[in-house]
Amino acid sequence: LNHRNYLLESPHKYSVAGLQQITDGVYEGFLNTLIGFASQHVYHCDLCTQRGFICQICHHHDIIFPFEFDTTVRCGECKTVFHQSCQAMVKKGCPRCARRRKYQEQSTLT
Repeated sequence: LNHRNYLLESPHKYSVAGLQQITDGVYEGFLNTLIGFASQHVYHCDLCTQRGFICQICHHHDIIFPFEFDTTVRCGECKTVFHQSCQAMVKKGCPRCARRRKYQEQSTLT
């Protein structure tokens, strides 16, 4: 991060050096390098991989993450993550939300 920890805590803030890099056309490259580094960390860190998701539609064993914008989609209500291709096949919404509603209905009946 080169002393740019604010990028993690406040991603909508820019430094003067960052603005200069934008003007010079090198900031995008810096961010792409940073994203690549952070992604590789997440994929190989035991603690970080435990924060990933298993698709609750296909139940495939691969771990997916919400930052995989090209291949995943996130439920706006419960925040679980699915493969985009799986979510496209399911027309009735989020299976986790459906299970949660079912359990809530059952608990109110008893």
